Amino acid sequence: MKKNILVIICLFSVTFMNAQTWQTVFFDNFNRADGVLGSNYNTTLSPQITQLSILGNEVKIASGPVAPAYWIVSYLTGINYDSIRISCKYKTSNSGCGFSINARDNGVNTFSAGIMANTDTIAIYKRDYIGNSITLAKGKAFLAINKTYFLEFTLKSADLALRFVEVGMTDTITLLATDNSLTGNNINLSSYFFTSNVSIYFDDFKIEAYSNATGIDNVEKKSCSLFPTPASDFVTLSIDKNNIEPLSLNIYNIMGSLVKSKVFIQNQQQIDVSDLSNGIYMAEIKYQKRIETQKLIIQR
Repeated sequence: MKKNILVIICLFSVTFMNAQTWQTVFFDNFNRADGVLGSNYNTTLSPQITQLSILGNEVKIASGPVAPAYWIVSYLTGINYDSIRISCKYKTSNSGCGFSINARDNGVNTFSAGIMANTDTIAIYKRDYIGNSITLAKGKAFLAINKTYFLEFTLKSADLALRFVEVGMTDTITLLATDNSLTGNNINLSSYFFTSNVSIYFDDFKIEAYSNATGIDNVEKKSCSLFPTPASDFVTLSIDKNNIEPLSLNIYNIMGSLVKSKVFIQNQQQIDVSDLSNGIYMAEIKYQKRIETQKLIIQR
């Protein structure tokens, strides 16, 4: 049988775009069977958390009878772009908690955007890991229990913005701040329970990068192309002959689950994808601390 081949040619160059646009780096709608979050995430939680799992196609985190309690869900892949946008949906069954999206976390401080439900406050902070924080922007949100809200945190060079709106409504609250003191590439979602027996839900977690006429924030990265499409049984990853560092290829399904992963140094690598079902996948190529994503279609 003739094999369809996926050829990824990686060059040391700037990727040029024809238009300014946000491109999705990662998306997870948790639209799968109840269970654990999966291999894309690392979780940290206090003993007082009684449940952290996918229920009803969204993530539910429940605290027990003892407060305070906390949890952190970290996305494992570093996002190495100056301009990023992180968003998710959120709701709670009680006002006794706080929720935030955290980005450019360098292990000492992090930019954090979120809500304190007990005071109806939304804010952008710079926080450390011993309880200190600097408020960069602040506003009122008037949170209603059991309603679903959309949070979108944008970090574009030194500018930060939080957009907060009830899902299905148009009354948007936007906070703006400026700070360029952090360069870490970690992203996570976190919450703090200061009342016992509280449940929090989040859904539709998305990470985007901004592309402009001189590439994604002028960050030098390899130029990659995928062909032919669709592919069938084997794919080939071909890189520049001067490559001397490990290059990884991760393939995710449309629900964000990692279905195949390869790491290699050689100039060309053939990868068996015959075990993948027909459908659309996201191929993520990581090289020299940079990430490029391409759509992969499997069809037989």
